[in-house]
Amino acid sequence: MLEQNTRESALRREEFHRALRVWLDDSFDDLVGDPGSHAGTAWLWVRHGGDHYYLQANSRRAGIRQYINLVEESKGDPDWALTGQTGEDRERVAIGRNREMIDGFEFYRHASQR
Repeated sequence: MLEQNTRESALRREEFHRALRVWLDDSFDDLVGDPGSHAGTAWLWVRHGGDHYYLQANSRRAGIRQYINLVEESKGDPDWALTGQTGEDRERVAIGRNREMIDGFEFYRHASQR
């Protein structure tokens, strides 16, 4: 299981990529976190460009691997685009030039309700 963080301890984007690579290399888990956790589904927080994003606990190894492949293809700087798919306090993020919705990569921008 990937170590959970909080919004206040959000990783920078480069740290996020590094943490996902280490998890892929060192873990045999299929899920990044515990979706049944009392902390909810937001598992790994990231800050980038003045916004906060999070990877949900139910994100899967295959989706993480596909995301990391896009990171490598883009030389560490994949596009993150908002899809318009919103929830109460979140918006789904599409990845790369083609704005891919990666199955098993549950990644959202946190929409503050302030």
